[in-house]
Amino acid sequence: MTELALAAVSQPKVLFDAILIDEAQDFDPAFLRLCYHSLNEDKRLVYAYDELQSLTDSSLPPPEELFGTDANGNHYVSFSGEDPSQDIILEKCYRNSRPLLATAHALGFGIYRNPDPKLGTGLTQMFDRSDLWGEVGYKVVEGALADNQLVTLSRTQTSSPSFLEDPGKVAELIQFKTFSDSLEQANWIASSIETNLKDDELRPEDIIVINPDPKSTQKQVGIIRKILFDRGILSHLAGVDTSSDVFFKAEEGSVAFTGIFRAKGNEAGMVYVMNAQDCYQSLGEIGRVRNRLFTAITRSKAWVRVVGHGPDMVALEEEFNRVKNNDFKLKFIYPDEALRKRLRVVNRDMSAEEQKRVQNAQKTVTTLVRELTEGAVQIEDLPEDVIENLRKLLGGN
Repeated sequence: MTELALAAVSQPKVLFDAILIDEAQDFDPAFLRLCYHSLNEDKRLVYAYDELQSLTDSSLPPPEELFGTDANGNHYVSFSGEDPSQDIILEKCYRNSRPLLATAHALGFGIYRNPDPKLGTGLTQMFDRSDLWGEVGYKVVEGALADNQLVTLSRTQTSSPSFLEDPGKVAELIQFKTFSDSLEQANWIASSIETNLKDDELRPEDIIVINPDPKSTQKQVGIIRKILFDRGILSHLAGVDTSSDVFFKAEEGSVAFTGIFRAKGNEAGMVYVMNAQDCYQSLGEIGRVRNRLFTAITRSKAWVRVVGHGPDMVALEEEFNRVKNNDFKLKFIYPDEALRKRLRVVNRDMSAEEQKRVQNAQKTVTTLVRELTEGAVQIEDLPEDVIENLRKLLGGN
């Protein structure tokens, strides 16, 4: 609809003197173009975004591409680099401690993920410009931040002030826990919240419980909320039991449950991330689900508890332990341009239709390989052009 509106109006009406857009990565680029054309000639538009917190299919393109060109082919917006105020990267984080933010980055990028056989690396995504690591608050402590080089990165005292780690003296800042099933997970979360309220001097508004999958949140949080209710603890599902403008219900002493989209823009001292196994891997969505995990973890101002069940949660906990055992430093081989391109292809976010096509193709290929192996079908039975195309695609003789 936004694209249609832009195309239908040749001379947009000026509506605003200035516009500020937060969480811009969650908006369609067409919406930002609409904002730009709604401004007066000064074009005072400020948009803030975080690439890793993109919860949709894609991140924001560069400004030249984002805002388009005029009738003469000239870019409406182009950052020349001469004015540093045009493009500001905030490297200091006052909400998340060093261990918490490094964990979120490590899991978001797949730094310590088990290697994908197709790629030879566990990385799920990577900055195209290596210098961006420095701009978001990391320094090189070993190796070199260059293509195909082993590097170890650590957050600096400036980017992650040490006082943010003080809550760790009260209780461990980050915990990952794997349970046998969803019921065991639910009982543990409910008991932990009860302890937070009765013994740890936390208030209900100091706690958020986040379910990463927005489609299943209402169903998944039900059992935990029932256990809490039976123990005399009130809770609410933000945006469902409340109006869209209400997240916390401090005056009622109610604990907030939420899906990942409603969690954006909110924070609390204690964050529980439930069903985290859904963020370990997902066909055609690994970048998206990893970004959801990054976003959920970074809602915490102090403590975070990441819990789940099943083999994927076991693998995710092992991945976190590798982060912890490396003292929350990021150690990896920086991928070259060719591998970065492959990461974008192999780990791209797919539509539901694309996922279905890939799943059908996998079934077809698996069946063909099995029948060839068992001798039910002979290679000679296949058309020569099909065999030749397979050889070219697979790079074999």
